[in-house]
Amino acid sequence: MARYSIVSYNNARSGQEGGRGDRGEFDSAEAALERAKALVDCALEQLGATSSADERMALYTRRGSEVPMIYGEPRVAFHAYQYARERANAMHSGALLPLASPG
Repeated sequence: MARYSIVSYNNARSGQEGGRGDRGEFDSAEAALERAKALVDCALEQLGATSSADERMALYTRRGSEVPMIYGEPRVAFHAYQYARERANAMHSGALLPLASPG
C-alpha cells in the first residue's frame, strides 16, 4: 500500500465539481515531493508570458490549475504556494532552476 498520496486543488474551480483531483499514490516521500513540484512547475509554465514574478503569482493564486497537497506519514514538508513563489522568482530573475521532472 502506498504511503503517500497527492490531491491537487484547482483555484479556478474552488468549491465546484472538478475542483479537486487525485494526482497519484507514491511509496516514498521523495517521489511524492518530486511529483508535487512537477505539477506546480507545469501550472506556472501554462500561465504564459508575464511581466513579473508578482503577476505570475497573482495568476497562479486565481487560476492555478494545480495546487497539490501531499498526504501521508511521516509528513512531507511541502507548501505549493511557497514553492510556486520560489519558482516564479527564479523564472523572472533569469536564474531559472532546473524543473522537477514530470512524473
